[in-house]
Amino acid sequence: MSRVVVIGATGHIGTYLVPRLVDRGHEVIAVSRGTRGPYRAGPQWDAVTRVTADREAEEAAGMFGRRMAALLPDAVIDLICFTAGSARQLIEEYAEDLRNIIKKLRRHLN
Repeated sequence: MSRVVVIGATGHIGTYLVPRLVDRGHEVIAVSRGTRGPYRAGPQWDAVTRVTADREAEEAAGMFGRRMAALLPDAVIDLICFTAGSARQLIEEYAEDLRNIIKKLRRHLN
């Protein structure tokens, strides 16, 4: 299936989302502060790659988007994006990829 990065994976939504993604065959990378585990542990969490990140510090350094992109995800589910600036860092990392996909689609459709 696909490689999915879940940012904020051990919070309330991620606790229930991550096991479902694993059950459906996705490779899941759970990004969190690493200060605690999910609310409900389950066997699916054994199949998850965990990444610890201090989003606030990494965004301040301009590194968060680049670090998430380096995980080579097919999809990113960001459960803790609360500001436009936070979203901008992730979007900017993928902007060139999106432009290239659009160009290829246009060539294919013409």
